[in-house]
Amino acid sequence: MKNFGKSCILGFTILIQTVVFGQKNGAFQTPKSLVNETQRIISVEAGQKIDTAYFKTLFLPTAHFTVVGKENGNFAHETMDLNTFVESLTDEYYTNGYHEESTGEIIEEYNGIAQVIQSFEGMDSENETGKGVGTYQLIFSEGRWWIANMVWTMSYNDGKDIPAKYLKH
Repeated sequence: MKNFGKSCILGFTILIQTVVFGQKNGAFQTPKSLVNETQRIISVEAGQKIDTAYFKTLFLPTAHFTVVGKENGNFAHETMDLNTFVESLTDEYYTNGYHEESTGEIIEEYNGIAQVIQSFEGMDSENETGKGVGTYQLIFSEGRWWIANMVWTMSYNDGKDIPAKYLKH
């Protein structure tokens, strides 16, 4: 029972620090700044590590990450929880260097919820580039924005098939 009390106090302390930090950090104050922060965090030089502890503070603990793609000509998807996705960020693909940036977005916001549809371009350590579109569902709670879920897909035509409306800023 002693350890349970210590665990509760530690968990509560981390929650309070996250809420206070989130209220003071400008990255948490608008949907656009929060989405841009995700790309800033995962963009690393070779040999750098992604700050996964900080990355987690951008998301609700219940967040899900879904990638949609084609497999044998049919659409398929893979969904991960926050911890599984964060674990993937420690993969060699990222530690060898990765950069991602927005090429445009549409932001819709109403009454404490927001959706960001964003086109993006990424480049890995071998200078391979990929373009795609991602969606972020966000909520405003406890004085800041949180990402509730992410869903994304990659272009199969070097971005030429991405609708123009997603390419504007």
